[in-house]
Amino acid sequence: MADEGVRVTKADLEKRLYRRFKGVPGFTEDDATDLIDESLIAHGVSPSSSDDIPDRKVTLVMLYAQSEGAWTIAISVAHYFKYTDGEESVDKSMLADSYRKLARELRRDYEREEKKDIVSYFKVMRRLDRD
Repeated sequence: MADEGVRVTKADLEKRLYRRFKGVPGFTEDDATDLIDESLIAHGVSPSSSDDIPDRKVTLVMLYAQSEGAWTIAISVAHYFKYTDGEESVDKSMLADSYRKLARELRRDYEREEKKDIVSYFKVMRRLDRD
């Protein structure tokens, strides 16, 4: 979560996300922007008016965006292949599986964090006919 009193902007989140994925070939700053926009919308925050992201939503927005990013990458590398030519061997077939596993782990983290954000007002009343 963001520290108390520290303002987190949409641009901050885009930079964080880009830094986490910049080693992935073909991942651009525009991709980071799109993923953060999608995540903000999913969390009820307008991307156009998000100069200050609520502290309680920062972690959720980032985990959601990272998960969606990993799924997107998994889909984009699903066509990778495995071949052997004499002594040369290339195996990129497991790359998509690795990104799918990462996406699932991030989604579990997101769901765990999301449960922390849910406030329950359910209360069991004491029965008057029992002590």
